[in-house]
Amino acid sequence: MFEISENAIRYKWDPVTSTGYKLRFDAEGAAKGGHCCFHVEDWNCRTVTGEWPCEDLDEALGVLSHFFSVDIEQERERLSAWLPAA
Repeated sequence: MFEISENAIRYKWDPVTSTGYKLRFDAEGAAKGGHCCFHVEDWNCRTVTGEWPCEDLDEALGVLSHFFSVDIEQERERLSAWLPAA
């Protein structure tokens, strides 16, 4: 599920408890030349319990694949229209 206001995509998300994973793109950081513009966040009951800054989409998808099964090629294609830096 894409959340435009947060510039994030949610995975394995439970909207009642705000528990799951988010892949967030920091557009402001990218515009300023930041190196880690992708962030994988682990959420549990509306609280970030872990965050992994990533330099590119492939690294972020690799982090997500440690938590659940994800087809990295298919997900990269799906997200290419969403991410200006992809």
